[in-house]
Amino acid sequence: MKRIFLFIACLSLLSGCTFKSGDELLKTPKPSTTYESLQKQINNITSQGAIAVSPQAGENRNTVQLMDLDLDGEDEAVAFFCESKNPDKFHIYVFQRENEEYISAGSVSSTAAQINSVSYPTLSPHGQKGILISWKLSGDNSTSGMTVCAFSNEKLISLLETTYQSFITSDLDNNGTDDLILFTKDETNRRIAQLYIKEENASKLTLKGEAILSPETQNIVSLKQGLLRGYQHAIFAESKVELSTGLMTDIFVYDSDGFRNITLESEDGVKHSTYRPVSVPSTDVNNDQVTEVPLAILMPLSSSTSNSVNSSTSSDAAYMLDWYAFSTGDAPVRVCTTYQNVSENWQFMISDAWRKSVTVVKSTDENETKTTFLDYSSQNNPVELLTIHRLTGDMRSYYASQESMFELARTATEIYTASIPENAVNSQLKLDYDQIKERFSIISQSWSN
Repeated sequence: MKRIFLFIACLSLLSGCTFKSGDELLKTPKPSTTYESLQKQINNITSQGAIAVSPQAGENRNTVQLMDLDLDGEDEAVAFFCESKNPDKFHIYVFQRENEEYISAGSVSSTAAQINSVSYPTLSPHGQKGILISWKLSGDNSTSGMTVCAFSNEKLISLLETTYQSFITSDLDNNGTDDLILFTKDETNRRIAQLYIKEENASKLTLKGEAILSPETQNIVSLKQGLLRGYQHAIFAESKVELSTGLMTDIFVYDSDGFRNITLESEDGVKHSTYRPVSVPSTDVNNDQVTEVPLAILMPLSSSTSNSVNSSTSSDAAYMLDWYAFSTGDAPVRVCTTYQNVSENWQFMISDAWRKSVTVVKSTDENETKTTFLDYSSQNNPVELLTIHRLTGDMRSYYASQESMFELARTATEIYTASIPENAVNSQLKLDYDQIKERFSIISQSWSN
């Protein structure tokens, strides 16, 4: 007890220490002067008939967003409103902080159905940021509007107002700033990509070039930035092709030869199509930092191979994927081959020895799907090399623990295992469990964006 009183006495003697009463602790915290100043600015706008709104998609969805646009160490406030009497009229205000107050630095307006998204691209090598607003246009599901602004000399200025169908920002020329790549149609209804760049001291974004997409493509399903061989920056546009479930890839670069689609060029005189009849996009499949493009090769299936496994399904076409790394200097190079099980979210590396001699058959039972790899080099007597099992349901752990099973991976709802039949030893292409596990991997990304 004496120790407790001594401890309390020591606390009371500490310099600067105070103890608040219960009433003081229950008081509502008082807003800062800076917050009150910003709230006053917003109230002034809403008192004139405006309604605070927010972007509907993307990472930045708050009605008021704080961002240090000019890198002075103080956040600017970006706020979004529409008019109550004219709800398709939108206004975006920027407020700059000076000492403990926010003052208006300007606004931009647009007519639209809603604000799709807002992002903050880097517009200078020093890191100053702009504001990119995407608008949903009334009565048009295929075309959107766009406004790009910059915060310069304590004022908000408009750099670009246009329409588009898809877009991505990326530092294509590797100079530390974000370039804008828009996808749209030209006056002849061709699908094109446009490259806009913010040049130093320019009051508008500069159109640096246009490039057409492959004529077979219909609509873009995903855009991503990646690297070519030689680590050159590029944009990979994945598109659907008419009357097909497959994908085609267009690759856009910007260098001393301008902005262009390199999949429509050919250094060796041969057109290299990027179409594949499966919905698998480009990715860095072998973890070498280069983005590879898959091309499909049909895996032969015959009645003999289909009947050699106790299969309840499986006359469907099966494909291997050859993955190619592109560059601007020469022909694409095949770097590896995989079997991609899109529906079950896994892939298996195929060696060159397997590439011309292996096929797969699938079967499905309750709470289990099986994919069996067969050596068909002797079609009269194909050899089962291994089976990959995808187990679901409440009993999956029990089935995965069977003596014939070897666990490869598991998720919250699935367990992936492998089994090797006894007659696999009769093939020169046989694998042991360590080799199987090394080649198997879960696909962590979604195949369509």
